[in-house]
Amino acid sequence: MISGYILDHTAVRALAHGNIYMAARVYRSVEVVQPLYVPAASFAQGLADSALPEVEQQLHDALMAPCFVFRPLDEASCWSVAQIARERATDIATGHAAHLALGSGLPVLTRAPEAYKRIDARIDTETIG
Repeated sequence: MISGYILDHTAVRALAHGNIYMAARVYRSVEVVQPLYVPAASFAQGLADSALPEVEQQLHDALMAPCFVFRPLDEASCWSVAQIARERATDIATGHAAHLALGSGLPVLTRAPEAYKRIDARIDTETIG
């Protein structure tokens, strides 16, 4: 069994918009006590992309689930994420999720799996609908 997932900014945005897959993933993660790791940069980008009044309550309710672990960037990680973003021509949010995936071996829930394969073929992804 997978011991957790990393949510990138597209997954946060899908959750904010009430995506059925993401709602089910949160529900299932609560049931089996499975952490959902949220890179701080992915969270910020996902929220910025979701700033619609009609989804604010859904996002608030979903994030109240006791399965989220927010992962900020420490100083060393900042440099690693910046290097990934620069070398792979991607954004910081994707770089942060990739950095966590490479360090943990956990899959990334995303709508853009190709972005992670371009960064490193070892990154496992699960595509959300």
